Amino acid sequence: MALSRRAWVAAGLAARLLMLAVLAMSLQSRFSNKVHYDFKSVGYNNELQSYTYAVVAAAVGMAGSLLQIPVAVYLLCKSKRMKPSTLILDASTYADIVVTAVLASGVGAGFGATGDLLYYIEHACSPWNDDATQDLTRYFRKANIAIGFLLIGMVLSLCATVVSVRLRVRASDDDLDDV
Repeated sequence: MALSRRAWVAAGLAARLLMLAVLAMSLQSRFSNKVHYDFKSVGYNNELQSYTYAVVAAAVGMAGSLLQIPVAVYLLCKSKRMKPSTLILDASTYADIVVTAVLASGVGAGFGATGDLLYYIEHACSPWNDDATQDLTRYFRKANIAIGFLLIGMVLSLCATVVSVRLRVRASDDDLDDV
């Protein structure tokens, strides 16, 4: 049984709303993660550029989702009366592809940096005492939680991209039927 256009649009809207919530949890989890030891006073900055990039990726994902939600609501309201404009569907598809790519690169940067640093801290000689090393290890392990939420957001963005592409292909098939 094939799903109707309205069901596809509703699925895309649900994926975007969930993505928005998960990316907000990722940002909250990232900014609530703190270290207790003052690493900056000894010349070490634990605020990595990779984490900054992951935060920017989450913000781009949230902005893309916020911009796509009105389009999805419009398509949901108009789906029974008229077929959607291919221009709107093209813009939606391309925006979803860009957001998915940015989120995927943010996930890779976050997990890559965390994995490398945890390996270095656990297997190399640490210049700090055991309490500071454990504090830094806890910090980076908690960072994996924020990056995990970013991964879930990326998967939801991928689902929204599949919906956008499906709607776009369906609209182009309808255009070919009119010729």
